[in-house]
Amino acid sequence: MGVGQVNIKILAKLYSKRNQVYKIRIDKEEKNQLAIMKVFSSDKEKLLDIEYRNIEMLYDYGINLPKIICKDKNRLIMEYIEGDLINDLVERLDTGVWIDKLALWFSQLHKISKNSNTLLKGDVNLRNFIYSKGEIYGLDFEEINWGDARTDLANVCFFILTNNPSFTKEKHEMIRRFLQSYEKYSGMKLQRMGLFLRNSKNEAKKRRGKHLHNLHC
Repeated sequence: MGVGQVNIKILAKLYSKRNQVYKIRIDKEEKNQLAIMKVFSSDKEKLLDIEYRNIEMLYDYGINLPKIICKDKNRLIMEYIEGDLINDLVERLDTGVWIDKLALWFSQLHKISKNSNTLLKGDVNLRNFIYSKGEIYGLDFEEINWGDARTDLANVCFFILTNNPSFTKEKHEMIRRFLQSYEKYSGMKLQRMGLFLRNSKNEAKKRRGKHLHNLHC
């Protein structure tokens, strides 16, 4: 699985707060293909192994995410998936079928459970999801953890509401439809979502260190 003799050409550097991420072209076994290369700094190499193990586990459960092409000590190279970042669809106020597909993706992830806890995505930044050919693909699995599914759902709703332009009519439509679709796909009736949305808001205030708009739940 090592990078070995793969020839890499960097095409673009992509946005990422924690790692260096590049869109690349690779030449491996006489085949050229686009890919994404994630480079971990020396103090974060353990996170590479954590993410790699998490991805391998999620493959076994059939969760949609890019396939691993190869890895080495500090690099993870995965297939490039052409599509729209959910972040961009939200900013364009697109109220299309991606909303239902995102709910479906989370309902499938949340079927993975341990004792009474559900597997959570953790980092639900909307840049971590791609809508491609009618399917959602998840990215970035360094922070998956166990807990209440409503934590993930509330965080998704909060990201949708607060991304620019924030708190629009379309944004409220998005989160209502997202939660309704999740209930349909998961068979679970969501209760006390207002509490989880307020918790999400409070956690965001801690991370951002600045005032956020009032969130009415």
